[in-house]
Amino acid sequence: MNRFAQPYVTMLLLFFALLGVTSCSAGKNDEKLSQKPSQDFSSLIASSDITAQDSTTGDVAAADSNAKPESIQPVLVFIQGSVSISRGSQSLTASEGLELMAGDTISTGKDGSAEIAYGSFATIRLFPNTTVNLTMIISRAMQQADHDTVDLSLLAGTVAAKVKKLSSKDEFLVLTPNSAAGVRGTQFIVGYEKLARTERTLVAVREGSVAVLPKGKLFTSLIDGRQANPLAGAVVATAFTLAPKAGPGQEISIGGQDSTLGTGEYELLLNSAESAYGSLVHQAEELQARGTDFEAVRDPVAVLAGPDSEAERPFAKLNRMMPALLISEYSRTLLEILDRMRDPGKDSAALPAALPERYFVPQPNAARDSKKVNVTPNYQGLVYSVPLASTAFAGMLSRTSEVVLLMDSKGNLYAVDQQGKKLYERQTVVSFTALDTTVAVVEQQKLTILDANSGRERGFYPFDSWQGLPQAKPVPVPNGLALATPRGVTILRQENAEVIAEIPVLGGVIAPLVLADPHLVAVSGQGKAVFIDLKNARILDEIAINLSADVLSPRVKDGRVYIAAKNGRVIAIDTVNYRILWDIKLDQSIRSDPELDGGKLYVWLQDKTLRSISLVDGAIVGTTIPHVESPPLLSKGKLYWSSSGPSLVIADAASGVILKRSPLPEVASARPILVDGNIYIGTANGKLLRIDTDKL
Repeated sequence: MNRFAQPYVTMLLLFFALLGVTSCSAGKNDEKLSQKPSQDFSSLIASSDITAQDSTTGDVAAADSNAKPESIQPVLVFIQGSVSISRGSQSLTASEGLELMAGDTISTGKDGSAEIAYGSFATIRLFPNTTVNLTMIISRAMQQADHDTVDLSLLAGTVAAKVKKLSSKDEFLVLTPNSAAGVRGTQFIVGYEKLARTERTLVAVREGSVAVLPKGKLFTSLIDGRQANPLAGAVVATAFTLAPKAGPGQEISIGGQDSTLGTGEYELLLNSAESAYGSLVHQAEELQARGTDFEAVRDPVAVLAGPDSEAERPFAKLNRMMPALLISEYSRTLLEILDRMRDPGKDSAALPAALPERYFVPQPNAARDSKKVNVTPNYQGLVYSVPLASTAFAGMLSRTSEVVLLMDSKGNLYAVDQQGKKLYERQTVVSFTALDTTVAVVEQQKLTILDANSGRERGFYPFDSWQGLPQAKPVPVPNGLALATPRGVTILRQENAEVIAEIPVLGGVIAPLVLADPHLVAVSGQGKAVFIDLKNARILDEIAINLSADVLSPRVKDGRVYIAAKNGRVIAIDTVNYRILWDIKLDQSIRSDPELDGGKLYVWLQDKTLRSISLVDGAIVGTTIPHVESPPLLSKGKLYWSSSGPSLVIADAASGVILKRSPLPEVASARPILVDGNIYIGTANGKLLRIDTDKL
């Protein structure tokens, strides 16, 4: 442990040991308060009368004494495949409707999934190969407490959670061996894996906000003791308030770099975190010595992190060390499980729903079969079906002059020639860009230029710190490659990743770049569209568009750039006169990057319909196309997508009229590409399909 944090651990343990002596009963609270000297924080100390009248947190002494608190008794509401439950030394039979208890451990096998409902408080879903322990359950209804608290320990695997909006006293924590995630009402997933040298926790958020903190010995002691020791509770509440947070469409990871360098960086992060917690403990102890009663403090955060407090400084450092990044395709795939879960307290016949095959571990012979090319002549136009991955393909396919490239949801990049032969595989890839004869691969620590045909490294650009981490995949520009970072834009050579220029952008760049000749257009962290002169490496102009998150890949045509965000906003900008032409807000969110052809922009919406927008004025035009099950491809006036069945659908882009519908062996999961009359499709089962459109 950090030498600065060690004394605080000792002092904290002494507090726990003396708890039975120093604690006062609720009946003596008024007398104790009357003996305290006056202090600067007196306005934050609640009298027993105020507490008794506080109905916003659901206290048992609320004015409406007839209101019965809702139970948060956890119940197993859904099982799929193999699910086991242990209670101490006893093994229980998993069955829907089984009531669970604090201390129970639930495990799913490689074919298993389970859903647990905490009444209207929260709902959690266990992925395959996952183990959780129901560490703590404190309930107004069950224990006559003044709050509801759930602690869930994730020991292995991944869980998804839907948590209602909590009151100020309620708590929902997901704990892993190296982290703690606290929420106040959100939808998110947490994954934990043990690696050879280290361990990794990933938190990805769809709705709301999740605070994430590293967890060492000191913070573990604080979390375990917060119910019995008000000082520990105040420190934990303050730490989560100041913690790094992931918002909608963002993720935060702790650990995971399975190397000596990565292990050193994690130790530095943990030491910084433990030092920050120790500072809070020391500050709380000083206040308590001066008479502050943390059991009666209504807002401990205001006490410990007030305007004159130094507490924010070490947590600001943690925020810099643990930046929230845009979610990866892998995380986006995991978050889709939330659509198969019931909302807390809801009882829908259609939910919870079973997991599709892509969430499960492949059969033992999958690796052997992946080396074969299987031709299935029963499907019209199908040239081949190549098993490549053990999980679904994500994002979109791409290609160089000779090679087809695609990435699975675990971050593995595959290069395949047009005859279906796998050329090479690259692991732990964040994103990639296909160039003429090379591939730019973004990894956790660097951008690497690969020879497209052989996979041989030609050069790399290391990320110097979190400020160098790319915010989107790189974009080819004349004589270079543009990379968006929290600092701005870095221009690299396509041949070897040497730096050509760095262009600072205030607020950094948060979205994919787009080349709108002669400009490079970026969206900054300040919510502005930034126009960059590449020749002179300088900013020409900026205009406010008020987009600061979840911006999709912009599209360009005829001196205009069209920028869409996942929340349904679409903006058209004149790149000559630097002005907004139109700005619309759709009635639902957008699922993937828009497509542009002719006079229309096509957007794939949350309800899996495809809608077209006029480039002239942003009006909705044409026919809304339903049942679009995969990201659509728009090419030469035709739309291609996968529909239920599964089947490949080809439609006229202008009218939406279905031209052809042909059965597929599997459901597509990535946007396809069209090469020389052949469609290449990545499937949810990790296969690459090639279809000759002339034979459909």
